[in-house]
Amino acid sequence: MKLNHLDLQVPDVRAAVEFFERYFDFELCSNRNSPAIAILSDRHGFTLVLQRTKDAQASYPEEFHIGFHIDDEDEVRQHHARFVADGINPMTDVIENNRGVMFYCRGPGSVAIEVGCMRRGRVAPADPGRPGDSMRSA
Repeated sequence: MKLNHLDLQVPDVRAAVEFFERYFDFELCSNRNSPAIAILSDRHGFTLVLQRTKDAQASYPEEFHIGFHIDDEDEVRQHHARFVADGINPMTDVIENNRGVMFYCRGPGSVAIEVGCMRRGRVAPADPGRPGDSMRSA
């Protein structure tokens, strides 16, 4: 089994589409003019669905976030600099710790987004040999 899609509720679908196309290289697979829903692909089997929120006061839980993995630490720094240059103030500076190099920003609908690169030698979550994966067969 694999994760197929994520549905995010946003106040402005068109602005959210532009954001995910520009900064995360998603490709729109639905009607660009729809104010209610958009379906985007990362071209690697993952679908991001953006729907206009019905409740303007709704918000995501404080610790909720989505994450994007980048293979190169310098690319993380470049993404951060691009956000700053475009006037999108990241929530954090670039963070370097034992997990890797990352930063957090706010996307459309105030969803928190992590952009990061794991340190070499750390086991990626998708690795089938990871301890604890024996639960998959249960």
